[in-house]
Amino acid sequence: MRRRGTQSDGGAAAPCPSEGATDGRGRWYPWVVMGVVLAGSYLVVLNTTVLGVALPDISRDLGPGARLDADWVITTYLLAVVGVQPATSWLADRLGHKRLYVGCLVGFALGSLLCALAPTMETLLVARFVQGAGGGALMPLGMAMVLDVFPPHRRGFVLGVRGVAIMAGPALGPPIGGVIVTQASWRWIFGALVPIAVLAVVLAARLLRDPGHRAHRPLDKGGWVLAFLGIGLVVVAARQAADWGFTAPATWSTFLLGVGLLLVLGVRSRGRPHPIIEPRLFAVPLYALSLVMVWLVTVVLYARLNFLPIELQVVRGLPAQQVGFILVPSALGLAVTMAMGGWLADRVGARVPTMVGLSVLSLTTWQLSSLEPTTQVSWIVGVLLLQGLGSGLMRIPVNVTGMNALGNRDITQGAALRSLNRQVAGALAVAVLAGLLTLQLGSIAPEVTTAAEIAEAQAAYNSLFRVAFVFVLLALCGSVFMPGKRRMAELQAERAREYADEEARGPDSDR
Repeated sequence: MRRRGTQSDGGAAAPCPSEGATDGRGRWYPWVVMGVVLAGSYLVVLNTTVLGVALPDISRDLGPGARLDADWVITTYLLAVVGVQPATSWLADRLGHKRLYVGCLVGFALGSLLCALAPTMETLLVARFVQGAGGGALMPLGMAMVLDVFPPHRRGFVLGVRGVAIMAGPALGPPIGGVIVTQASWRWIFGALVPIAVLAVVLAARLLRDPGHRAHRPLDKGGWVLAFLGIGLVVVAARQAADWGFTAPATWSTFLLGVGLLLVLGVRSRGRPHPIIEPRLFAVPLYALSLVMVWLVTVVLYARLNFLPIELQVVRGLPAQQVGFILVPSALGLAVTMAMGGWLADRVGARVPTMVGLSVLSLTTWQLSSLEPTTQVSWIVGVLLLQGLGSGLMRIPVNVTGMNALGNRDITQGAALRSLNRQVAGALAVAVLAGLLTLQLGSIAPEVTTAAEIAEAQAAYNSLFRVAFVFVLLALCGSVFMPGKRRMAELQAERAREYADEEARGPDSDR
Protein backbone atom coordinates (compact mmCIF):
# COMPACT_ATOMS: atom_id res chain seq x y z
CA MET A 1 0.00 0.00 0.00
CA ARG A 2 0.97 3.62 -0.44
CA ARG A 3 2.21 5.56 2.50
CA ARG A 4 1.66 9.27 2.21
CA GLY A 5 1.60 12.04 4.68
CA THR A 6 -0.32 15.26 4.43
CA GLN A 7 0.45 18.80 3.55
CA SER A 8 -0.98 21.84 5.24
CA ASP A 9 -3.54 23.95 3.41
CA GLY A 10 -1.06 26.73 3.16
CA GLY A 11 1.33 24.59 1.18
CA ALA A 12 4.08 24.44 3.79
CA ALA A 13 5.80 21.19 4.55
CA ALA A 14 3.68 19.26 6.99
CA PRO A 15 4.10 15.69 8.08
CA CYS A 16 4.32 14.66 4.42
CA PRO A 17 7.31 12.32 4.18
CA SER A 18 9.80 12.19 1.38
CA GLU A 19 9.00 10.34 -1.81
CA GLY A 20 11.02 7.38 -0.68
CA ALA A 21 8.57 6.64 2.09
CA THR A 22 5.99 5.52 -0.41
CA ASP A 23 7.00 1.89 -0.39
CA GLY A 24 10.02 1.29 1.76
CA ARG A 25 12.48 1.09 -1.13
CA GLY A 26 14.42 4.18 -0.06
CA ARG A 27 14.44 7.79 -1.07
CA TRP A 28 15.62 7.09 -4.62
CA TYR A 29 12.89 4.60 -5.53
CA PRO A 30 10.56 7.21 -7.10
CA TRP A 31 13.36 8.16 -9.47
CA VAL A 32 13.88 4.46 -10.26
CA VAL A 33 10.21 4.34 -11.26
CA MET A 34 10.75 7.47 -13.36
CA GLY A 35 13.68 5.85 -15.18
CA VAL A 36 11.81 2.63 -15.92
CA VAL A 37 8.73 4.53 -17.10
CA LEU A 38 10.84 6.73 -19.37
CA ALA A 39 12.24 3.62 -21.06
CA GLY A 40 8.72 2.65 -22.11
CA SER A 41 7.86 6.23 -23.02
CA TYR A 42 10.90 6.47 -25.29
CA LEU A 43 9.69 3.40 -27.17
CA VAL A 44 6.33 4.99 -27.91
CA VAL A 45 7.74 8.42 -28.82
CA LEU A 46 10.56 7.01 -30.97
CA ASN A 47 8.14 4.69 -32.73
CA THR A 48 5.90 7.67 -33.52
CA THR A 49 8.57 10.12 -34.67
CA VAL A 50 11.00 7.79 -36.44
CA LEU A 51 8.54 6.22 -38.86
CA GLY A 52 7.62 9.22 -41.00
CA VAL A 53 10.85 9.15 -42.98
CA ALA A 54 10.39 5.41 -43.68
CA LEU A 55 6.90 5.56 -45.25
CA PRO A 56 8.15 6.11 -48.83
CA ASP A 57 10.43 3.05 -48.58
CA ILE A 58 7.64 0.96 -47.04
CA SER A 59 5.35 2.02 -49.86
CA ARG A 60 7.89 1.07 -52.53
CA ASP A 61 8.66 -2.27 -50.85
CA LEU A 62 5.17 -3.43 -49.87
CA GLY A 63 2.83 -0.98 -51.55
CA PRO A 64 2.49 -2.39 -55.09
CA GLY A 65 -0.63 -4.53 -55.20
CA ALA A 66 -1.68 -3.62 -51.63
CA ARG A 67 -5.31 -2.70 -50.99
CA LEU A 68 -4.30 0.06 -48.56
CA ASP A 69 -1.53 2.63 -48.93
CA ALA A 70 1.35 3.26 -46.55
CA ASP A 71 -0.51 6.01 -44.67
CA TRP A 72 -2.52 3.23 -43.01
CA VAL A 73 0.70 2.18 -41.27
CA ILE A 74 0.18 5.29 -39.12
CA THR A 75 -3.61 5.10 -38.96
CA THR A 76 -3.73 1.43 -37.90
CA TYR A 77 -1.38 2.07 -34.99
CA LEU A 78 -3.45 5.07 -33.92
CA LEU A 79 -6.66 3.01 -34.06
CA ALA A 80 -5.13 0.42 -31.73
CA VAL A 81 -4.02 3.16 -29.34
CA VAL A 82 -7.44 4.78 -29.12
CA GLY A 83 -8.97 1.32 -28.77
CA VAL A 84 -6.97 0.27 -25.73
CA GLN A 85 -6.75 3.58 -23.86
CA PRO A 86 -10.39 3.70 -22.67
CA ALA A 87 -9.85 0.36 -20.89
CA THR A 88 -6.51 1.31 -19.33
CA SER A 89 -8.03 2.17 -15.95
CA TRP A 90 -10.04 -1.08 -15.76
CA LEU A 91 -7.01 -3.16 -16.78
CA ALA A 92 -4.80 -1.40 -14.23
CA ASP A 93 -7.33 -2.00 -11.47
CA ARG A 94 -7.77 -5.64 -12.40
CA LEU A 95 -4.15 -6.60 -13.16
CA GLY A 96 -2.17 -4.00 -11.20
CA HIS A 97 0.04 -1.28 -12.63
CA LYS A 98 3.24 -3.34 -12.78
CA ARG A 99 1.73 -6.42 -14.41
CA LEU A 100 -0.12 -4.34 -17.00
CA TYR A 101 2.97 -2.24 -17.73
CA VAL A 102 5.15 -5.32 -18.28
CA GLY A 103 2.42 -6.92 -20.41
CA CYS A 104 2.16 -3.82 -22.59
CA LEU A 105 5.93 -3.80 -23.09
CA VAL A 106 5.84 -7.46 -24.14
CA GLY A 107 3.01 -6.74 -26.58
CA PHE A 108 4.90 -3.77 -28.01
CA ALA A 109 8.06 -5.88 -28.45
CA LEU A 110 6.10 -8.65 -30.17
CA GLY A 111 4.37 -6.18 -32.46
CA SER A 112 7.70 -4.55 -33.36
CA LEU A 113 9.23 -7.92 -34.22
CA LEU A 114 6.25 -8.82 -36.40
CA CYS A 115 6.52 -5.45 -38.15
CA ALA A 116 10.20 -6.08 -38.94
CA LEU A 117 9.36 -9.47 -40.46
CA ALA A 118 6.13 -8.52 -42.27
CA PRO A 119 6.14 -9.87 -45.86
CA THR A 120 3.13 -7.86 -47.10
CA MET A 121 1.37 -4.59 -46.39
CA GLU A 122 -1.60 -6.43 -44.90
CA THR A 123 0.55 -8.36 -42.42
CA LEU A 124 2.42 -5.16 -41.55
CA LEU A 125 -0.88 -3.47 -40.66
CA VAL A 126 -1.86 -6.40 -38.43
CA ALA A 127 1.52 -6.18 -36.73
CA ARG A 128 1.11 -2.43 -36.27
CA PHE A 129 -2.24 -3.03 -34.57
CA VAL A 130 -0.53 -5.46 -32.15
CA GLN A 131 2.20 -2.90 -31.54
CA GLY A 132 -0.35 -0.14 -30.92
CA ALA A 133 -2.37 -2.31 -28.55
CA GLY A 134 0.77 -2.79 -26.48
CA GLY A 135 1.99 0.79 -26.71
CA GLY A 136 -1.37 2.51 -26.26
CA ALA A 137 -1.44 2.19 -22.48
CA LEU A 138 2.26 2.82 -21.84
CA MET A 139 2.14 6.63 -21.79
CA PRO A 140 -0.96 7.17 -19.57
CA LEU A 141 -0.05 4.22 -17.34
CA GLY A 142 3.50 5.52 -16.99
CA MET A 143 2.20 8.95 -15.95
CA ALA A 144 -0.10 7.36 -13.36
CA MET A 145 2.78 5.29 -11.93
CA VAL A 146 5.02 8.34 -11.64
CA LEU A 147 2.30 10.41 -9.95
CA ASP A 148 1.66 7.54 -7.54
CA VAL A 149 5.19 7.54 -6.06
CA PHE A 150 5.80 11.29 -5.82
CA PRO A 151 3.97 13.50 -3.31
CA PRO A 152 1.28 15.82 -4.72
CA HIS A 153 3.23 19.01 -4.03
CA ARG A 154 6.01 17.85 -6.41
CA ARG A 155 3.87 16.65 -9.30
CA GLY A 156 4.47 19.71 -11.47
CA PHE A 157 8.26 19.51 -11.22
CA VAL A 158 8.27 15.74 -11.75
CA LEU A 159 6.05 15.90 -14.83
CA GLY A 160 8.30 18.68 -16.14
CA VAL A 161 11.41 16.52 -15.74
CA ARG A 162 9.60 13.64 -17.44
CA GLY A 163 8.56 15.93 -20.28
CA VAL A 164 12.09 17.23 -20.83
CA ALA A 165 13.42 13.67 -21.02
CA ILE A 166 10.70 12.56 -23.44
CA MET A 167 11.50 15.52 -25.73
CA ALA A 168 14.63 13.63 -26.78
CA GLY A 169 12.38 11.31 -28.80
CA PRO A 170 11.04 13.94 -31.25
CA ALA A 171 14.50 15.50 -31.50
CA LEU A 172 16.32 12.25 -32.30
CA GLY A 173 13.59 10.27 -34.06
CA PRO A 174 13.74 11.68 -37.62
CA PRO A 175 17.59 11.72 -37.84
CA ILE A 176 17.79 8.16 -36.50
CA GLY A 177 15.11 7.01 -38.90
CA GLY A 178 16.86 8.68 -41.82
CA VAL A 179 20.17 7.00 -41.03
CA ILE A 180 18.58 3.55 -40.60
CA VAL A 181 16.58 3.79 -43.83
CA THR A 182 19.57 5.09 -45.79
CA GLN A 183 22.16 2.69 -44.44
CA ALA A 184 20.05 -0.44 -43.92
CA SER A 185 16.29 -0.94 -44.34
CA TRP A 186 13.01 0.32 -42.95
CA ARG A 187 12.66 -3.09 -41.25
CA TRP A 188 15.51 -2.21 -38.90
CA ILE A 189 13.47 0.72 -37.58
CA PHE A 190 11.11 -1.80 -36.03
CA GLY A 191 13.85 -4.33 -35.32
CA ALA A 192 15.85 -1.79 -33.30
CA LEU A 193 12.85 -1.28 -30.99
CA VAL A 194 12.80 -4.96 -29.97
CA PRO A 195 15.97 -5.05 -27.80
CA ILE A 196 15.02 -1.73 -26.18
CA ALA A 197 11.60 -3.15 -25.32
CA VAL A 198 13.15 -6.36 -23.94
CA LEU A 199 15.50 -4.32 -21.76
CA ALA A 200 12.54 -2.26 -20.53
CA VAL A 201 10.67 -5.49 -19.67
CA VAL A 202 13.62 -6.76 -17.60
CA LEU A 203 13.98 -3.45 -15.76
CA ALA A 204 10.26 -3.19 -15.04
CA ALA A 205 10.01 -6.79 -13.84
CA ARG A 206 13.01 -6.49 -11.51
CA LEU A 207 12.71 -2.95 -10.17
CA LEU A 208 9.02 -1.99 -10.02
CA ARG A 209 6.56 -2.71 -7.27
CA ASP A 210 2.81 -2.32 -7.52
CA PRO A 211 1.52 0.14 -4.92
CA GLY A 212 -1.35 1.38 -7.07
CA HIS A 213 -5.07 1.12 -6.30
CA ARG A 214 -6.71 -2.19 -7.23
CA ALA A 215 -10.43 -2.86 -7.65
CA HIS A 216 -12.28 -5.84 -9.09
CA ARG A 217 -15.06 -4.10 -10.99
CA PRO A 218 -16.86 -5.54 -14.03
CA LEU A 219 -15.73 -4.56 -17.52
CA ASP A 220 -18.22 -2.42 -19.44
CA LYS A 221 -17.85 -4.42 -22.65
CA GLY A 222 -20.61 -2.63 -24.52
CA GLY A 223 -19.17 0.75 -23.58
CA TRP A 224 -15.70 -0.34 -24.70
CA VAL A 225 -17.05 -1.37 -28.11
CA LEU A 226 -18.91 1.93 -28.48
CA ALA A 227 -15.82 3.91 -27.43
CA PHE A 228 -13.55 2.04 -29.84
CA LEU A 229 -15.93 2.31 -32.79
CA GLY A 230 -16.91 5.92 -32.10
CA ILE A 231 -13.41 7.28 -31.54
CA GLY A 232 -11.99 5.06 -34.27
CA LEU A 233 -14.45 6.30 -36.89
CA VAL A 234 -13.77 9.93 -35.97
CA VAL A 235 -10.01 9.34 -36.24
CA VAL A 236 -10.34 7.51 -39.57
CA ALA A 237 -12.50 10.30 -41.00
CA ALA A 238 -9.95 12.90 -39.88
CA ARG A 239 -6.94 10.95 -41.12
CA GLN A 240 -8.45 10.02 -44.49
CA ALA A 241 -10.22 13.31 -45.24
CA ALA A 242 -7.42 14.47 -47.54
CA ASP A 243 -7.61 11.26 -49.61
CA TRP A 244 -11.39 10.81 -49.60
CA GLY A 245 -12.14 14.51 -50.01
CA PHE A 246 -13.04 16.91 -47.21
CA THR A 247 -16.58 17.30 -48.49
CA ALA A 248 -17.02 13.73 -49.69
CA PRO A 249 -20.01 11.71 -48.39
CA ALA A 250 -17.63 9.00 -47.13
CA THR A 251 -15.79 11.50 -44.94
CA TRP A 252 -18.86 13.09 -43.39
CA SER A 253 -20.83 9.87 -42.98
CA THR A 254 -17.88 8.22 -41.21
CA PHE A 255 -17.38 11.25 -38.97
CA LEU A 256 -21.06 11.65 -38.08
CA LEU A 257 -21.47 7.93 -37.40
CA GLY A 258 -18.52 8.11 -35.00
CA VAL A 259 -19.95 11.15 -33.23
CA GLY A 260 -23.34 9.44 -32.99
CA LEU A 261 -21.82 6.37 -31.34
CA LEU A 262 -20.00 8.59 -28.85
CA LEU A 263 -23.26 10.34 -27.99
CA VAL A 264 -24.85 6.94 -27.39
CA LEU A 265 -21.88 6.05 -25.18
CA GLY A 266 -22.32 9.25 -23.17
CA VAL A 267 -26.02 8.65 -22.55
CA ARG A 268 -25.43 4.98 -21.74
CA SER A 269 -22.55 5.71 -19.33
CA ARG A 270 -24.61 8.07 -17.15
CA GLY A 271 -26.75 5.25 -15.85
CA ARG A 272 -24.07 2.63 -15.28
CA PRO A 273 -22.18 2.02 -12.02
CA HIS A 274 -18.86 1.16 -13.75
CA PRO A 275 -18.71 2.75 -17.23
CA ILE A 276 -15.63 2.28 -19.41
CA ILE A 277 -15.28 6.09 -19.60
CA GLU A 278 -16.36 7.76 -16.39
CA PRO A 279 -18.54 10.79 -17.31
CA ARG A 280 -18.25 12.31 -13.84
CA LEU A 281 -14.60 13.17 -14.58
CA PHE A 282 -15.77 15.66 -17.21
CA ALA A 283 -17.85 17.33 -14.49
CA VAL A 284 -14.68 18.22 -12.53
CA PRO A 285 -14.22 21.85 -13.67
CA LEU A 286 -10.43 22.07 -13.61
CA TYR A 287 -9.97 18.68 -15.25
CA ALA A 288 -12.46 19.58 -17.99
CA LEU A 289 -10.72 22.94 -18.44
CA SER A 290 -7.36 21.21 -18.88
CA LEU A 291 -8.81 19.00 -21.63
CA VAL A 292 -10.25 22.02 -23.45
CA MET A 293 -6.93 23.85 -23.17
CA VAL A 294 -5.15 20.87 -24.74
CA TRP A 295 -7.60 20.94 -27.67
CA LEU A 296 -7.04 24.65 -28.26
CA VAL A 297 -3.25 24.56 -28.06
CA THR A 298 -3.05 21.41 -30.19
CA VAL A 299 -4.12 23.46 -33.22
CA VAL A 300 -1.01 25.65 -32.84
CA LEU A 301 1.24 22.66 -32.19
CA TYR A 302 0.14 20.76 -35.29
CA ALA A 303 0.19 23.84 -37.49
CA ARG A 304 3.86 24.22 -36.60
CA LEU A 305 4.82 20.54 -36.75
CA ASN A 306 2.88 19.49 -39.85
CA PHE A 307 2.42 22.55 -42.05
CA LEU A 308 5.28 24.98 -41.36
CA PRO A 309 7.80 22.46 -42.80
CA ILE A 310 5.66 22.18 -45.94
CA GLU A 311 5.38 25.96 -46.14
CA LEU A 312 9.15 26.42 -45.94
CA GLN A 313 9.70 23.90 -48.73
CA VAL A 314 6.89 25.12 -51.02
CA VAL A 315 7.30 28.88 -50.63
CA ARG A 316 11.07 29.06 -50.22
CA GLY A 317 12.21 25.86 -51.91
CA LEU A 318 14.31 24.84 -48.90
CA PRO A 319 15.52 21.22 -48.73
CA ALA A 320 13.95 18.93 -46.13
CA GLN A 321 17.21 18.58 -44.19
CA GLN A 322 17.55 22.36 -43.74
CA VAL A 323 13.89 22.61 -42.70
CA GLY A 324 14.54 19.97 -40.04
CA PHE A 325 17.32 22.09 -38.54
CA ILE A 326 15.13 25.21 -38.64
CA LEU A 327 12.55 23.43 -36.45
CA VAL A 328 15.08 22.28 -33.83
CA PRO A 329 15.02 25.55 -31.78
CA SER A 330 11.32 25.12 -31.00
CA ALA A 331 12.05 21.71 -29.44
CA LEU A 332 15.01 23.15 -27.53
CA GLY A 333 12.90 26.03 -26.19
CA LEU A 334 10.23 23.57 -25.10
CA ALA A 335 12.79 21.48 -23.21
CA VAL A 336 14.31 24.54 -21.51
CA THR A 337 11.08 25.80 -19.90
CA MET A 338 9.07 22.60 -19.41
CA ALA A 339 10.57 21.70 -16.02
CA MET A 340 10.45 25.37 -15.01
CA GLY A 341 6.74 25.54 -15.78
CA GLY A 342 6.08 22.47 -13.63
CA TRP A 343 8.19 23.84 -10.77
CA LEU A 344 6.31 27.16 -10.89
CA ALA A 345 2.95 25.38 -10.92
CA ASP A 346 3.86 23.59 -7.70
CA ARG A 347 4.87 26.81 -5.96
CA VAL A 348 2.87 29.73 -7.36
CA GLY A 349 -0.02 27.86 -8.98
CA ALA A 350 -0.74 27.18 -12.63
CA ARG A 351 -2.31 30.51 -13.57
CA VAL A 352 0.83 32.65 -13.87
CA PRO A 353 3.03 30.29 -15.93
CA THR A 354 0.08 29.33 -18.14
CA MET A 355 -0.85 32.96 -18.85
CA VAL A 356 2.76 33.96 -19.54
CA GLY A 357 3.39 30.92 -21.74
CA LEU A 358 0.19 31.42 -23.74
CA SER A 359 0.94 35.12 -24.17
CA VAL A 360 4.28 34.23 -25.75
CA LEU A 361 2.58 31.54 -27.82
CA SER A 362 -0.01 34.06 -29.04
CA LEU A 363 2.62 36.59 -30.05
CA THR A 364 4.75 34.07 -31.94
CA THR A 365 1.75 32.47 -33.65
CA TRP A 366 0.75 35.90 -34.95
CA GLN A 367 4.29 36.38 -36.22
CA LEU A 368 4.07 33.07 -38.12
CA SER A 369 0.80 34.27 -39.65
CA SER A 370 2.54 37.39 -40.98
CA LEU A 371 5.48 35.88 -42.85
CA GLU A 372 6.54 37.01 -46.30
CA PRO A 373 8.49 35.00 -48.88
CA THR A 374 11.41 37.34 -48.19
CA THR A 375 11.33 37.04 -44.37
CA GLN A 376 14.78 36.14 -43.07
CA VAL A 377 15.22 32.52 -41.99
CA SER A 378 17.05 33.75 -38.88
CA TRP A 379 13.89 35.66 -37.89
CA ILE A 380 11.78 32.51 -38.27
CA VAL A 381 14.28 30.55 -36.16
CA GLY A 382 14.04 33.18 -33.41
CA VAL A 383 10.24 33.11 -33.49
CA LEU A 384 10.25 29.30 -33.22
CA LEU A 385 12.64 29.42 -30.28
CA LEU A 386 10.35 31.84 -28.45
CA GLN A 387 7.33 29.71 -29.33
CA GLY A 388 9.01 26.66 -27.85
CA LEU A 389 9.80 28.59 -24.67
CA GLY A 390 6.17 29.66 -24.34
CA SER A 391 4.83 26.18 -25.08
CA GLY A 392 7.08 24.59 -22.49
CA LEU A 393 6.14 27.11 -19.83
CA MET A 394 2.39 26.43 -20.09
CA ARG A 395 2.24 22.72 -20.95
CA ILE A 396 2.99 21.10 -17.58
CA PRO A 397 0.92 23.55 -15.48
CA VAL A 398 -2.13 22.63 -17.58
CA ASN A 399 -1.43 18.91 -17.19
CA VAL A 400 -0.72 18.96 -13.47
CA THR A 401 -3.84 21.06 -12.83
CA GLY A 402 -5.99 18.40 -14.46
CA MET A 403 -4.33 15.57 -12.53
CA ASN A 404 -4.43 17.37 -9.16
CA ALA A 405 -8.12 18.12 -9.63
CA LEU A 406 -8.92 14.40 -9.68
CA GLY A 407 -9.04 12.06 -6.72
CA ASN A 408 -6.09 9.70 -6.44
CA ARG A 409 -8.16 6.69 -7.47
CA ASP A 410 -9.11 8.45 -10.72
CA ILE A 411 -5.53 9.23 -11.77
CA THR A 412 -5.14 6.29 -14.17
CA GLN A 413 -8.50 6.92 -15.85
CA GLY A 414 -7.76 10.65 -15.99
CA ALA A 415 -4.33 10.08 -17.55
CA ALA A 416 -5.79 7.71 -20.15
CA LEU A 417 -8.56 10.17 -21.09
CA ARG A 418 -6.01 12.97 -21.30
CA SER A 419 -3.86 10.92 -23.69
CA LEU A 420 -6.91 9.91 -25.72
CA ASN A 421 -8.03 13.55 -25.84
CA ARG A 422 -4.66 14.59 -27.25
CA GLN A 423 -4.70 11.88 -29.94
CA VAL A 424 -8.17 12.82 -31.19
CA ALA A 425 -7.41 16.55 -31.00
CA GLY A 426 -4.28 16.06 -33.12
CA ALA A 427 -6.09 14.04 -35.78
CA LEU A 428 -8.90 16.59 -36.06
CA ALA A 429 -6.52 19.56 -36.04
CA VAL A 430 -4.53 18.14 -38.95
CA ALA A 431 -7.74 17.37 -40.88
CA VAL A 432 -9.20 20.86 -40.39
CA LEU A 433 -5.99 22.68 -41.27
CA ALA A 434 -5.36 20.47 -44.30
CA GLY A 435 -8.92 21.11 -45.43
CA LEU A 436 -8.41 24.87 -45.25
CA LEU A 437 -5.24 24.61 -47.32
CA THR A 438 -6.88 22.37 -49.89
CA LEU A 439 -9.77 24.81 -50.34
CA GLN A 440 -7.33 27.63 -51.03
CA LEU A 441 -4.55 25.91 -52.97
CA GLY A 442 -6.00 22.63 -54.21
CA SER A 443 -3.50 20.62 -52.14
CA ILE A 444 -1.40 21.05 -49.01
CA ALA A 445 1.86 21.15 -51.00
CA PRO A 446 1.26 22.68 -54.46
CA GLU A 447 3.96 23.27 -57.02
CA VAL A 448 4.62 27.00 -57.33
CA THR A 449 6.88 28.70 -59.85
CA THR A 450 5.74 32.28 -60.48
CA ALA A 451 5.88 35.15 -58.03
CA ALA A 452 2.07 35.32 -57.98
CA GLU A 453 1.79 31.61 -57.11
CA ILE A 454 4.38 31.98 -54.34
CA ALA A 455 2.50 34.94 -52.87
CA GLU A 456 -0.79 33.02 -53.05
CA ALA A 457 0.75 30.02 -51.29
CA GLN A 458 2.27 32.22 -48.58
CA ALA A 459 -1.10 33.85 -47.94
CA ALA A 460 -2.77 30.44 -47.63
CA TYR A 461 -0.23 29.15 -45.12
CA ASN A 462 -0.51 32.41 -43.18
CA SER A 463 -4.26 31.88 -42.93
CA LEU A 464 -3.64 28.59 -41.10
CA PHE A 465 -1.67 30.37 -38.42
CA ARG A 466 -4.35 33.06 -38.14
CA VAL A 467 -6.81 30.28 -37.32
CA ALA A 468 -4.31 28.90 -34.81
CA PHE A 469 -3.94 32.41 -33.37
CA VAL A 470 -7.67 32.55 -32.64
CA PHE A 471 -7.49 29.20 -30.85
CA VAL A 472 -4.53 30.22 -28.73
CA LEU A 473 -6.32 33.45 -27.77
CA LEU A 474 -9.25 31.35 -26.56
CA ALA A 475 -6.80 29.27 -24.53
CA LEU A 476 -5.33 32.47 -23.07
CA CYS A 477 -8.82 33.51 -21.96
CA GLY A 478 -9.26 30.09 -20.35
CA SER A 479 -5.99 30.45 -18.45
CA VAL A 480 -7.66 33.07 -16.24
CA PHE A 481 -9.57 30.21 -14.60
CA MET A 482 -6.48 28.12 -13.84
CA PRO A 483 -5.70 27.75 -10.12
CA GLY A 484 -3.52 30.30 -8.39
CA LYS A 485 -1.15 29.66 -5.50
CA ARG A 486 -3.81 29.19 -2.81
CA ARG A 487 -6.06 26.94 -4.86
CA MET A 488 -3.14 24.79 -6.04
CA ALA A 489 -2.00 24.35 -2.43
CA GLU A 490 -5.55 23.26 -1.53
CA LEU A 491 -5.56 20.66 -4.32
CA GLN A 492 -2.17 19.35 -3.21
CA ALA A 493 -3.36 19.09 0.37
CA GLU A 494 -6.56 17.27 -0.67
CA ARG A 495 -4.58 14.65 -2.59
CA ALA A 496 -2.11 14.21 0.29
CA ARG A 497 -4.98 13.70 2.76
CA GLU A 498 -6.43 11.01 0.50
CA TYR A 499 -3.17 9.08 0.60
CA ALA A 500 -3.02 9.44 4.38
CA ASP A 501 -6.63 8.24 4.73
CA GLU A 502 -5.91 5.19 2.57
CA GLU A 503 -2.94 4.32 4.72
CA ALA A 504 -4.98 4.73 7.88
CA ARG A 505 -7.65 2.34 6.56
CA GLY A 506 -5.03 -0.33 5.96
CA PRO A 507 -3.81 -2.36 3.00
CA ASP A 508 -7.10 -4.21 2.42
CA SER A 509 -9.24 -1.11 2.04
CA ASP A 510 -8.85 -0.94 -1.74
CA ARG A 511 -9.81 -4.50 -2.43
